[in-house]
Amino acid sequence: MISYGCLAVLFLFVMIKLLTYYFHKRKAPSLDQIDTELLSALNRRSEQS
Repeated sequence: MISYGCLAVLFLFVMIKLLTYYFHKRKAPSLDQIDTELLSALNRRSEQS
């Protein structure tokens, strides 16, 4: 009976971790967005110098 409880807790833990991974992955910027942000930061830095 205790083993079923442990399995249930483990299952819930895995489900929560998968959900958090999915939501973080969905919010992550795409490679194109990263490239444009890096280029704009470099351009701003070169204009200040």
